[in-house]
Amino acid sequence: MATLKDVAKLAGVAPITVSRVINDPQSVKERTRLKVEQAIKQINYMPNSIARSLVTNRTNTIGVLLSNIANPYFSDFILGVETKARELGKNVFICNGMNYESAMSNINLLMEKRVDGMILTSFEFDSIGLQEKLLRELERLNANEKHSVQFVLVDPSPKQTLLTSIQIDNYMAATVAMDHLHELGHKAIAHLSLNRDADVWIDRFKAYKDAQGRINIPLNTEHIALIDKEDVRLAEEATYRLLLTTPRPTAIFAANDTLAVGALQAAHRTRLRIPEDISIIGIDGNDIAKHSYPRMTTVVHPRYRLGELSAELLIDLINGKEDTASLLIKCTLQVNESTGPLLMQTEGINEQHD
Repeated sequence: MATLKDVAKLAGVAPITVSRVINDPQSVKERTRLKVEQAIKQINYMPNSIARSLVTNRTNTIGVLLSNIANPYFSDFILGVETKARELGKNVFICNGMNYESAMSNINLLMEKRVDGMILTSFEFDSIGLQEKLLRELERLNANEKHSVQFVLVDPSPKQTLLTSIQIDNYMAATVAMDHLHELGHKAIAHLSLNRDADVWIDRFKAYKDAQGRINIPLNTEHIALIDKEDVRLAEEATYRLLLTTPRPTAIFAANDTLAVGALQAAHRTRLRIPEDISIIGIDGNDIAKHSYPRMTTVVHPRYRLGELSAELLIDLINGKEDTASLLIKCTLQVNESTGPLLMQTEGINEQHD
């Protein structure tokens, strides 16, 4: 196996010069650096990552902690993180954090791995108190003088934090969805969401209420369904109950695409035509929406770009960039086949309930 001394001999330089090329290439003249890099390639030298980390105090790894690794929302996000991180010379560890205990356990694991920094997505623990507790713990770790670690939070809940974050404008995304339905003539709009104490769902629910208020539609609690779990089957059952109300809603704004697919299934089950009898819109732009029937109209998050930006922002922090600032991400409407103009509709539905 080739050694650092072999590279130095082939390049005609001192071993310390090879070490500098590997660990701090900007400190070496370009002509010398290119000669060393050519020698490294020629004899296929692989630097010892452990020894290198002892010299640089870095492992060139970052951690990503997801709130739910099974959620299809994160597929493009992770691809964006990993692609950009590798481009910038970092390897990626991916962990899951379904609850406070598992999140803290995996944060500690990543700390033991001596990652240079972490990206954390929003968490929806059982109480806002646990979410705040996690944020305060991350702030403490970031401020630790002995072993500070950099963090980038993606759409954190609560939003108020001392850490660098990328915020998604959830209120505006929901407003875009509601404006689309209003422009199509819909007024009797139902809302399907999660019964969670997290800013993402609170903001989207508030946007729904505000949008209806702007066209002077009183809040109809019978047209609001909140379920406890992000599950297509539960969303289908909740939508079925919404469709039994009188007057029946002519449109449904689902707080994300997974719930919107459940709403689609309920409409199919009751033999309602989409979008002639009922329009359905979601948020996120997940793959699940791309493959629904009919194809879902949704407000799209740039998830791949969100992953790239998260990695870029974190690595800037790791490299000591001083002008790094938090970002606000906006979304775009993608009109497909599940929404259409309001038509004359009948009050009843054809029950196909199991």
